[in-house]
Amino acid sequence: MNAVVLFAVGSPIVVEYAETCARLGRTIAAAVKNRDGAVFFTDATKVVDVNELAPAMTALPCFVPLFTPVNRYSATTEALRAGFGFTEALIDPTAIVAASTTLAGGTFVNAGCIIGAASAIGEHVVLNRGVSIGHHAALAAYVSIGPSAVLGGNVTVERGAMLGAGAVVLPGVTVGEFAIVGAGAVVVADVPARTKMFGNPARVREAGLPDFGPQLDV
Repeated sequence: MNAVVLFAVGSPIVVEYAETCARLGRTIAAAVKNRDGAVFFTDATKVVDVNELAPAMTALPCFVPLFTPVNRYSATTEALRAGFGFTEALIDPTAIVAASTTLAGGTFVNAGCIIGAASAIGEHVVLNRGVSIGHHAALAAYVSIGPSAVLGGNVTVERGAMLGAGAVVLPGVTVGEFAIVGAGAVVVADVPARTKMFGNPARVREAGLPDFGPQLDV
């Protein structure tokens, strides 16, 4: 389908999704406001309150334009309960994605990204501008990668982890689930789950970070 729905428009990153849709020639049928507060989608005529959403809209492909994994998880769960499905990835036409790489539904690949061969990108992943991912990478559901981050070959990023802008992950490293890697960090060894790491080389600065649990039934 040419038209799409953006569910949750309270984050500035929604404008990146809108630009990718424009470059792809895809129409945004609705920009769904699911929380009180600021709206960053620029076309007010397309903004619809979640309680006023036409049922027919749920037949359209849906994407959740939120960068923080826990927020994206929460909004995705709401969208699923409202009847939306996440059947495809949104890939900017300027991105280079190897033919042997797979991308699951709900994932967003922003402008200028490069994804190497034989990689697997899970559901609801966000790859922001200019991310470079090496061959045989594996990114699990709800991972977020900030602008210009570089991941070497055979890197694994587990569920809900988040890497800041310009982070570098050396080949073969695993970033554990729900971990946070700070902007500009250089990761030379495995990152334990639920830890926060900064620096060059990156070191653990905080442990015991929360998760957002298993996917809820809908």
